[in-house]
Amino acid sequence: MAYMNLKNKKRIVLALIGCLILVTYLLARLVYIQVVKSDHYIQMAYDQQTRERKVTPKRGTIYDATGQKVIAQSISVSVINAVPSNVEKKDEVATKLSEILGISKDDILAKLNRSSSMEVIASKVDKEKSALVLKYISEAKIKGIRVDEDTKRIYPYSDLLAQVLGFVGTDNQGLSGIEAYYDEELKGVAGKIVGSTDVKGRETPFTNEQYVAPIDGKDVVLTIDATIQSITEKYLKKAYKENICQYATAIVLRPKTGEVLAMSTMPNFDPNSPFTPTSEEVKQKWDTMTKEEKNNALQDMWRNKAISNTAEPGSTFKIVTATAALEENIVEMDTPGEFSCTGSMKIGTWTIKCWRYPRTHGSESLRDGIMNSCNPVFMQVSQRVGIDQYYKYLEAFNLNSKTGIDLPGEATGILHSQKSMTAVDLATTSFGQTFQITALQTAVNYAAVANGGYLIRPYVVKEVKSEDGSFEKATESQVVKQIMSKSSADAILSALEDTVKTGTGKAAQIKGYRVAGKTGTAEEGRGAASTYMASFAGIAPVNNPELVVLVTIYDPKGPLGHQGSTICAPVVSSIMDETLRYLDIQPDYTLETNNIKEKVIPNLVGKTVNEANTLLSEQGFKMSVEGEYKGDEIVKDQIPKVGASLMEESTVRLYITDEAKQTVTVPDIRSMTTEKAISSLKKNDLNIRIVGSGYVLTQDPSPGSVIEKGSIVTIKCVDTIDLP
Repeated sequence: MAYMNLKNKKRIVLALIGCLILVTYLLARLVYIQVVKSDHYIQMAYDQQTRERKVTPKRGTIYDATGQKVIAQSISVSVINAVPSNVEKKDEVATKLSEILGISKDDILAKLNRSSSMEVIASKVDKEKSALVLKYISEAKIKGIRVDEDTKRIYPYSDLLAQVLGFVGTDNQGLSGIEAYYDEELKGVAGKIVGSTDVKGRETPFTNEQYVAPIDGKDVVLTIDATIQSITEKYLKKAYKENICQYATAIVLRPKTGEVLAMSTMPNFDPNSPFTPTSEEVKQKWDTMTKEEKNNALQDMWRNKAISNTAEPGSTFKIVTATAALEENIVEMDTPGEFSCTGSMKIGTWTIKCWRYPRTHGSESLRDGIMNSCNPVFMQVSQRVGIDQYYKYLEAFNLNSKTGIDLPGEATGILHSQKSMTAVDLATTSFGQTFQITALQTAVNYAAVANGGYLIRPYVVKEVKSEDGSFEKATESQVVKQIMSKSSADAILSALEDTVKTGTGKAAQIKGYRVAGKTGTAEEGRGAASTYMASFAGIAPVNNPELVVLVTIYDPKGPLGHQGSTICAPVVSSIMDETLRYLDIQPDYTLETNNIKEKVIPNLVGKTVNEANTLLSEQGFKMSVEGEYKGDEIVKDQIPKVGASLMEESTVRLYITDEAKQTVTVPDIRSMTTEKAISSLKKNDLNIRIVGSGYVLTQDPSPGSVIEKGSIVTIKCVDTIDLP
């Protein structure tokens, strides 16, 4: 009996120990759940009992440099959400929503039949459609369908500044350009709508939703002026089409500060529909292209080639070699007979020709070499400098690094290695070939010449504003370093001015302004496989530089050839001409070409025909009135418009009715003498503005354009021109 009692006692002790262990475990588990994992389970309970719907913040507005023109903004739209478990009569609801929203009923029904807690039926729904959805779910007492706040990004200027500006995705996140680089400032903080649900995810009755307001994004003000951008794109688009090229780029810089006033790549696209291809070739192939091919085509369309593509710069690079020569005191700018061009030069086993071969430039100074864009001069300079010293200047110009512009995707230059650089590499590098840099790097180099030798950091955003519109942060102009003395910069600037006056850059002249600049024609590959890149870099006005403009045209196939002097210089001239006048920068002097005097057209709208005729006669203009008229009838419109400059004896057309204007097709006057061009345009009831003298190099608008009678055709003329 005693034995049995002892056995029972042991069992009881073991049971107690087991209970103690179990209790200890349960207590430990309770502490773990309530203390260690409390946040986790609180969140689980919250997630089970609540449903959150995101409220998209309003993305910040992007303004141009004036602070007045909106380049990108977000507007209020709606997102239609569904809680599938709460929706009854799903087929009926899907049918009605399909009618209102214009989307597939089957797609809506598939979402309503899912077991998920929330489904997005449609996003970016405009106010009219969302109002109809609200009316339907209210009147029909539909449960489980919600209309929530959302925003949609729009770009009022369509394709203006496309590659620089970038675009956003469906979630309003910046995907490229400024939208991506400044996404953190622009995007804001999302809000939410919180509601209660039961264990099955259904909304519980008699509970109120909690609304947490979003914080809107900050506004951004660009250095880019929409008007200057429009001027730049107008002429770049024309050049892109006429020269049948792969792409073209243009950059307008303010050299004193590094502000980018305009930057463009052609062809461009519309950020409002960034996934729609713009190339006719791509459009035709689109349906048969693979997913990877489509992605590559879109990436190429979005690419800001002014900063992301590298190419051989050609002769625009010769200012770097000239800097090395002057800074090392190897040569002065105007030493007569310092160099000799015999049409070619032998470097090792290579014979490298001047662009003018078999003709020669003969005896030249460094200034002559720049004006003539003579390759042998710069090969001889590089030989005197030597590889090690020359490489020091490549690094001084930061050609092996980025400029630091506040945009994504900037590339770095691709240079020869200093250790492996040969005499041939040195020679070809001296005139801008066998290595690659970006267009932006070239523009920054010319800004250094324009501002006395200081390398500046370019930038596109000058100010960020808080969501209440108050000032928050401004970008300060930054000098990276001084890369040449002011005396060297002034000497090079002087030679570049002579290049435009009498050298290879004559097509860049602007009436009334002193202009400096340099042509460039680079050749990648040889023979039938060769690809050319034409370029021109301009600076104006020379006495107080306000603009640096660079235009590049890659792989031109048009009738004007592939030389920077003929296809890029006139484009730079046109951009600078309009931009200088827009900025109200006064001309350096009054220039009369071909003894032709120009006067400004007065405002004639609102005046009687007789009054208008008197004003025009006083200014030396003729008058033409459409249809029959009386002297006391009121002028309703005029062509050209007020403020335009016209040569004396030109005709101003007046309109006294609201009838459509008469149009005419612009004739092709290229290569004509100035006199023949004037005659041809007058026969077609068109006015003319002449820059330069001699033979017509370019015309704007292009031949074949249909424009209103009386409109102005601007022609760029040169007497003779060498083609580097």
